[in-house]
Amino acid sequence: MKSQTKSIEWSFPMPEEGCFICIDKPKGPTSHQIDYWVRQITGVERVGHIGTLDPQATGLLVIALGKCVRLVDIAHEYPKEYIATLKLHADADELSIRKAFDHFKGEIYQLPPIKSAVARKLRTREIYDIEIMEIRNRDVLFKVKCQSGTYIRTLCVDIGYYLGTKGNMTDLRRLGTGPFREEMAITLQELSDRVEMAKAGKDHLLKSAMYQSNFLLSTFSKVIIKASTLKTIAHGSDLYPGGIKAIIGEPLAGERVALISESGQLVGTGKMVLSFNQISDTKIVDLDRVLIDPEPGNSVKIPVKQKEREIHLRSEVKQGSKERKFVNDRFSREKRTQRPNQWPERNNEKRNRNEYRDNFKDRRPVNRNRKKGRNDRKN
Repeated sequence: MKSQTKSIEWSFPMPEEGCFICIDKPKGPTSHQIDYWVRQITGVERVGHIGTLDPQATGLLVIALGKCVRLVDIAHEYPKEYIATLKLHADADELSIRKAFDHFKGEIYQLPPIKSAVARKLRTREIYDIEIMEIRNRDVLFKVKCQSGTYIRTLCVDIGYYLGTKGNMTDLRRLGTGPFREEMAITLQELSDRVEMAKAGKDHLLKSAMYQSNFLLSTFSKVIIKASTLKTIAHGSDLYPGGIKAIIGEPLAGERVALISESGQLVGTGKMVLSFNQISDTKIVDLDRVLIDPEPGNSVKIPVKQKEREIHLRSEVKQGSKERKFVNDRFSREKRTQRPNQWPERNNEKRNRNEYRDNFKDRRPVNRNRKKGRNDRKN
């Protein structure tokens, strides 16, 4: 007798709070196409990327999987690093080029390009550091560390206008996004190979490419919360002094903190309402993201009071019987109690038209669909 073996469906070995995977994006596809391919390779439904790269740009593209998609907006608060090439349209001496790059350090104004994911309005961005690595003829190779949302293509155009030679970006590669670095990235082919090896039982290479949610918040101050408070936080409650076990760091009012459970799991993030040395009986942390789900069956259902219906009875008589049935209709009673002189003018006009039609019932009805005869044709 042949032994029947049951096929076991493989699932991506992802932690409950999700994870991050660093992809080395090639030229050609968009960032959303990379999301789709990662979703097909891993089988995870919820996938999102941190920072959109142009189709012709390459480099680090951090992919969030599972519940880590909720942390994408927080990841945008980190600075980003790029290496790019500026092509000048006319000759310029090296001293003028270096002065132009120094001019764009600090806070600058930028107008996003026409094809962008944001509204085309003038806004400010911060350039933390910009360094020229090499100048060869009209090509300038430089590295820049900037605020998230800075368009390097627009930066190259602005530098060209400042020099008076005009210019454009010819190459762009992302080197880092916050704590994530270029050295941590793998290609899509490597990700596919590691997933196939994990299906065969060798998942150590795949797990080495997965970074937990705590890695993104490694630089944040941490608030350790009690296990008894997890249920109330999962249902949307903020954090009060009674639910705090310890505070790691010295967070001030307005700073973002990471909420960690006693077992080390990331519970969520929020902003401090008070500084660490001003804790009182009021709310301490205003939560903006929660990564834990409420337990099934523990959700609080708030009863919704139904509106009282206006009951207007309208009697109906069934055909062939003397029974009367009363139907709720708030308009029928008003129509029955109103007199004809109280009706609106348009109802009077309609009533007059109906009377005119009833007086000429004996007339032969006009068939509007009949074909026109010889006498009906116009000369």
